[in-house]
Amino acid sequence: MRRLWVVSYDVSDDLRRTHLVQYLEGWGYRVLESVFECVWRADQIPMVRQNLQALIDPAVDRLWLTPVCQSCLRAAAVNGQHRSVGQVHYHVV
Repeated sequence: MRRLWVVSYDVSDDLRRTHLVQYLEGWGYRVLESVFECVWRADQIPMVRQNLQALIDPAVDRLWLTPVCQSCLRAAAVNGQHRSVGQVHYHVV
């Protein structure tokens, strides 16, 4: 099963941030400057977490991975333009 995840980050170094963004662009859409929506299967999460961990410096950077359930996605309110991978390409469960 695939699930929508919201990934947000605060990465101080430009090079680390660029590598992180390039990695996330391969999985989803940037919805805000430091926020991506990505869709992963449960079996992909350990690999994704390991890859993301390797791209940041945990002493100074911050990275949040938040799963989004179907009812939370339906309840979400967005103002302005928004294209969600959860709404466009995948059925989120």
